[in-house]
Amino acid sequence: MSIRTTFDKITSNNSESWSLALFWIVIFEILATMIEYSFVHQTPDIMMHIPDGIYSEIIIGLIVTVYIWLCMYNLVFWDKTSILYLILFGFIGVYLITTHDFVFDLFIKNINIFRLIQSDTGINLIIQLFFKIIIFYLIYQLIKSLRTTKTL
Repeated sequence: MSIRTTFDKITSNNSESWSLALFWIVIFEILATMIEYSFVHQTPDIMMHIPDGIYSEIIIGLIVTVYIWLCMYNLVFWDKTSILYLILFGFIGVYLITTHDFVFDLFIKNINIFRLIQSDTGINLIIQLFFKIIIFYLIYQLIKSLRTTKTL
């Protein structure tokens, strides 16, 4: 098996599952945003900072509660969909704790591919370009799987 066929099987079930492709797009975008945040070492101007307090505790508490509930549900029923939700909630929780971006401003800003032109050069640009290429391919797989689903 080649790397491409293995990647297609894992990320979109060979262009048959649009929801799996969308899941991986979100996961790779969260990873790209967290890596960019770690390289920038400063809070971007667009992020609305919520100070540590009751609101941030409630948001993180709700995410941890849902995460623990999904863990227990997964132990009982062992469902593939709940495993994907578990992974997604885990990534979102790590993202929120790492960046303190509770309104996802940095995440939404990072989705724009044309922002790469304005960013600095160096290892961050190379990493972000790598993630954008993967996400672009996953969007292609998403469109391809939506077309096959529509024709069925």
